[in-house]
Amino acid sequence: MSSVPTEGWHSAGEPRPGPRRPRDVPPSGFGRRTSKHVARQTPAAGPTDDPQPTGNDPTGWRPKAGAPIVLGLVGILVAGPPVVWGFAGSAWAAPTTPASGSAPESPESLQSLQAEINGTRVRLDESTRQTAIATEVFNAERIRLAEAERAAAAAAGRVDRADDAVRQASDKHRGLAVSANRAGGFGQLSLLLTGDPRQVLDRAGAVDALARRQRVADTGLRLARRDLTEARRSADVALAGKRKIVMRLAARKRSIEASAAEQRSLLQRLESRYASLERRARERQAAAARARRAAAAAAAASAARKAAAERVRYRKESAAVAAAGRAFAAAPTTPAPIPPTGGGGASRAVQEAYAQLGKPYVWAAAGPKSFDCSGLTQWVWGKAGVSLSHYTGSQWNEGRRVNRAGLIPGDLVFFHADLDHVGIYIGGGKMIHAPRTGEVVKVEKIWWSSFRGGVRPGA
Repeated sequence: MSSVPTEGWHSAGEPRPGPRRPRDVPPSGFGRRTSKHVARQTPAAGPTDDPQPTGNDPTGWRPKAGAPIVLGLVGILVAGPPVVWGFAGSAWAAPTTPASGSAPESPESLQSLQAEINGTRVRLDESTRQTAIATEVFNAERIRLAEAERAAAAAAGRVDRADDAVRQASDKHRGLAVSANRAGGFGQLSLLLTGDPRQVLDRAGAVDALARRQRVADTGLRLARRDLTEARRSADVALAGKRKIVMRLAARKRSIEASAAEQRSLLQRLESRYASLERRARERQAAAARARRAAAAAAAASAARKAAAERVRYRKESAAVAAAGRAFAAAPTTPAPIPPTGGGGASRAVQEAYAQLGKPYVWAAAGPKSFDCSGLTQWVWGKAGVSLSHYTGSQWNEGRRVNRAGLIPGDLVFFHADLDHVGIYIGGGKMIHAPRTGEVVKVEKIWWSSFRGGVRPGA
């Protein structure tokens, strides 16, 4: 590839759909996405509905030239206002927290803060999802940039051929001039010196033919030069446009990731505040419980005996639990074996996926030291001898489709209607995947609530 990244996007002048990425960056605690009606959720700055999938591909994208549906998404990412992500403004403001030493927090204040946390989680989930979509659109445009570079190389070949045509026309021009000189001119002197009129006419015809051939050669020279200029211009314009689009999309992606990072920071502050309030509430409840126990101590002797008996039973049960814990801790442990897979290639892919655990997520990375989600699946299946593309829209079509019941270790698992995330299934309802920026390759339960389907590479 060139010095500019080359996966996935198209120029505004060449509308071609591409997948809206497998989710490279699902949030931690993903299962909380299901709640969409949360208090204090900030209204979006504009329409947020994603374009509906078209055709057989649920993403509505194609790696080659196709319908102009994707232009709207690319326009939004490149230059439009943040109508999709809706991150700016008051939705990001830190909540007002009570000053130290204020009155005890009521259950209502805890509920209000929990509602704020829930709303922030929803917004973080959406920003994370939009980051994943932006990553995949960027990946798709990088592929189209590579196509533009190949087209530019082909144009360069046409330029070379045009140069050859120019040289050939010049050689032909010089050859005709030499032929005319050798044939001699046709004028009054040749007419007087030639006794045979027929010979004079033949010579005149030959000279006229040479002149016509010379005019044809001159026309060929002009056409060759025009083709040379046009080929150079077309190649330069196409390649420059692609590079400009890719750079703009990369900048937009960085901006979205920065917004997501701010949301994560806000969520951490809210959760810390909630934990502090909850801890003080527990302390107050414990104090009230101690007061009730003190009052109960003055009750009848039967109540005291019952309490003593309960304490004896509690000690026995605690001792039994402690003994069981010590026995469990002393028992030897062995790592769980990798589940069997459906074939040698799938087994190799699963083993390679285990070998990448702990490596950092980096968007658009495909190994060996870091990965995004489609880069990880491309890498592990590449080690198994199966070549995959580096974005989910293509990987969805690079194997046999399997449903949830038919999954075996090694299958690719895709999520959401727009296929914005992919992982590799390892059995037991789990997968290995590269989740998002700030996390590492890890084992996690399948997100069944957003499961889209499976693909078996090489099948």
